[in-house]
Amino acid sequence: RKAVPKHPQITTAARTKLACFPASVLVFIVDNLDRPLLLRRPGQPGWEVVSSSLQAGESVPEAVERAVREHAGAGFQGVFLGVLDTFTFVFDANLPAAVTICTLMRHRGGELRPGREVRDAEFRWWALTDLDQIDLAVPRARWELLTKAGDMARALRDARPEEHTRLDEPDRDGERDWR
Repeated sequence: RKAVPKHPQITTAARTKLACFPASVLVFIVDNLDRPLLLRRPGQPGWEVVSSSLQAGESVPEAVERAVREHAGAGFQGVFLGVLDTFTFVFDANLPAAVTICTLMRHRGGELRPGREVRDAEFRWWALTDLDQIDLAVPRARWELLTKAGDMARALRDARPEEHTRLDEPDRDGERDWR
């Protein structure tokens, strides 16, 4: 087994050495019922959240916005709720461990139109009661993050109920949506 490469270092003006890390974002998107949106690519095992590497000069919210646009389409609207978790992960034996920033977004409307990279993928909103049935590929076996995303989204909604009033018409599942 090949050893994981060491992180390159940079030196600040004060001569402090800092490790450089590749970085990625995972976007846990929940709907108004706190159900997570996952995708499954053809020919690949498991379900995954929207994800992308950070590009040079890009902020975390900018990377989230780009990843969602590339995966779900320009018309898919969401609100960035914040950082859910972080961890390091070796995803390529030729690179040092990457810093992974798990973010939370609530879907606010607009049609899902998968981008070129995922145009043949299956997208699904998962019921919270079915989370234990998911073969989760990205992030690998981190089901607790799906639960945490739903819990955090619900807590944020409940903290500001005036911003989330029910609509009069039930949605296609017979539930009333939050707005």
